Amino acid sequence: MKSLSLRDTCIASPLDQFEVRDLLSLDAPILASIHFSITNIGLYLSIAALITLALNILAVNYNKVVANK
Repeated sequence: MKSLSLRDTCIASPLDQFEVRDLLSLDAPILASIHFSITNIGLYLSIAALITLALNILAVNYNKVVANK
């Protein structure tokens, strides 16, 4: 069994983790050649916005507190 050393491994650039990739793309030649795409960054921002919105809706008390009479 051969042990792996640092010299034997291929280390990719650290900037590869920040690469923006197209997950879903749509070309619309009808509307002046519009190119619409969902990237990994857009997906992460959408998920974060949905989580923030859900937590905000759960945290708001729509049944306002009424003082005792």
